[in-house]
Amino acid sequence: MTDRRRRFRRLILALGVVVALATVAACTDGAGTPTPPPSASASAAAVVSPSPSAAPSASPSLAPPSATAIASPSAPASATPTPTPCPVTATRIAPPTDRLVDVTASTAGDQDQLVFTFGNMSVPGPGGPPTGRLTVAKKPYTEGPSGRPIDMQGERVLQVVFQGMSLVADTGDPVYTGPPELQPDLTALKHAVEFDESEGVIGWYVGFDGPGCVTISRDGNDVIVAFAHAS
Repeated sequence: MTDRRRRFRRLILALGVVVALATVAACTDGAGTPTPPPSASASAAAVVSPSPSAAPSASPSLAPPSATAIASPSAPASATPTPTPCPVTATRIAPPTDRLVDVTASTAGDQDQLVFTFGNMSVPGPGGPPTGRLTVAKKPYTEGPSGRPIDMQGERVLQVVFQGMSLVADTGDPVYTGPPELQPDLTALKHAVEFDESEGVIGWYVGFDGPGCVTISRDGNDVIVAFAHAS
C-alpha cells in the first residue's frame, strides 16, 4: 500500500469518528445522560389538568335556624268563672186578702218583678186567713188536677202557692180573671204559668235566668217576687 492510500484511509476513519461523536452528543443532555422523549400520557395530563386556582370553591354551609326565631305559644286565656247562683230560700208570706185578681210582670231598676195583685177580702172561711209560700219547683212540672206536663222556660224554676183562697165570687164568677200564662222575656224573668186553681189553692210556676237572688215581699195589696239582675 502506498503512502497516499494510507493517508486517505486515515482521513475516512477520522471523519467517521467525528460523525459518531456528533450523533452521541445530540442524543444526550448536558450531563451526558440520554434524555428519553416525553410520553403521550404525560403530555395529555399537562394539557387537561386545570390549575389549582381554577378549582371551584366549596359552597358555604347553611347555618341552622336560630332557636330564638321560633315563638313559643302563648298560654291560653283563663275562662271566666261561672258565678255561683244565689240559692232560693223557702219563704212564707201572708197575702193581703183571699182574692187574687191579677198577675203582671215588669222591670224596676236592677231587678224584674212578678206582681200578684189582690182585691177586697171575702168573708173568712173555716180554714182561717190565707197563706202564701215561695219554694224551689221540682220536676216534672205538671198541671195540678190533670197532670198535664208544662214546658217551662228559664234556667231555674220556682213556685209560688197561695192557700185558703176564694176562687169564686158571691155572684158565681171566678175571682181571678187575669192571664193564666205570661212570657215577658225580661233580663231575668222569662216565664210564669198558673199550674193549679182548685180547692182554695192557687199555684204558679216561675222560670228565670241568671244567678241573681230572689226575694218575696208585700206592698199594700201586692205580693212582689223580685229577681235581681246579674251584676
